[in-house]
Formats: sequence, structure tokens, C-alpha cells
Amino acid sequence: MQIADIMALVVPPTVELLRRARAAEGERPQEPEPMFPTLIAVRHQRVVASVSTPRMSITLNCALPMAVGLDPQALVVAAQAHVEGHLALAYSVMTRDRTAKFVLQTVAERDGQLVVGRPADGGEPADPHILQTLAEAMGQRPVDVTRVARKDMGGTFGEDTFLPPEQGQVVVDAGTVKNLQQRVKGVRGRALYVARSPEAGRLALKAGLPRTSLLTSESPEVMATEGDD
Repeated sequence: MQIADIMALVVPPTVELLRRARAAEGERPQEPEPMFPTLIAVRHQRVVASVSTPRMSITLNCALPMAVGLDPQALVVAAQAHVEGHLALAYSVMTRDRTAKFVLQTVAERDGQLVVGRPADGGEPADPHILQTLAEAMGQRPVDVTRVARKDMGGTFGEDTFLPPEQGQVVVDAGTVKNLQQRVKGVRGRALYVARSPEAGRLALKAGLPRTSLLTSESPEVMATEGDD
């Protein structure tokens, strides 16, 4: 995937996440809640999962399990930033072939509404550790989804032992996001899975995905929203 294609997928839900965060009540009156650093997995031309936590270090710790379990074409860390005193969104993008890009998007508030600019080349990031962590994660071999065993075997001779790859991927996805949710829920984090279809959503739930972690591809909030669990 091209960087422009990845950005076209991740920008709309990231802006939605920022809007929701700023609409929430902050720790002090009149102070907007900061947007949680969010890790986004892109696969097959769509956002497939995200995880948001209050701390960048915790969010980055989710990069390796996401890269191995979800086999994404790209991982993106989206975070609130300030550039020359102005609010912005910063995106650290890493593809499976380890092409890296740092992108900035200006944000302004007019009449109580957020107005965002076009994503632009951010040059060299102030913190190269984020892209280094994503590169290390994307360098790992993903789970083989052709070897996911059936759990409904009835002992019929000749029945396939393993699920078809597309179903195996959903089962692995569900297990990955379930484990991520268990990892981050204690720090107000949230992991979400975007099912490609209603059938995939039902299979993910059957495979153990928490219902609160499931979104459909039509949901406006493709990212995690802080709070209600």
C-alpha cells in the first residue's frame, strides 16, 4: 500500500477520536481531555483494529502482538501533538516492507468545531523511537492462519482439520484483540476490532472477542473511545 492510501484510511477515524476526546470533560474544568495515543492496524485496504491507551509506552508495547497476530500491511501510531504552539495530529507510519513516514496534520478550533488541514510530510520525527518500535514489530513473522484448527470436528472421515484461511484469520484476529483488551483495560485503554462483515463479526465473538471490542466497518468510531467498557 502507498502511504497516501494508508493515510486516507486512518485520518477520518483519528479526527473523530480527537473530537470525542476534546468533547469529554478533562481533569480540570474547561480543559479538554487529551487524545490517547492510538495504534492502528491496516490490512486489505481497511482499518482492521486499533488500541488506545493513556501512555505512549503502553500503546507501543501493543505493536508486536498486533504485527504478529493481525498480519497488517501497515501499523500507524496517531497521537495528539503541538507544533510551534499549535495543536496537531502526528502519524508515525510503518509498512510491512518497513517503509517509514512521519506525517503531521494541523488542527484548529473555530466556533467550537475542529478544523483539520491536509496531512503533510512531517520530516524527521522528534522521537524516532516510535518508528523504530514499529519497524521491529513489522519485521516479525505473522501467525500462520492456514493452521488454525477447527473446534467443531465431529470425527467424520475426510473432514478438514483446519479452518479456511479467511476464517482462521478472523479467529486469530479475535484472540489478538481479546488479549490486547485484557492488557490495557486496567489503564483505561481500549482495543477494538473492525469486522469486515456481519458473518466475520459473529465468528470473532464465537472465538472469544469481547462484544464491547467489536465494531462493524460502517461504524463511525473505528478507533477506540476512552471510557465505557
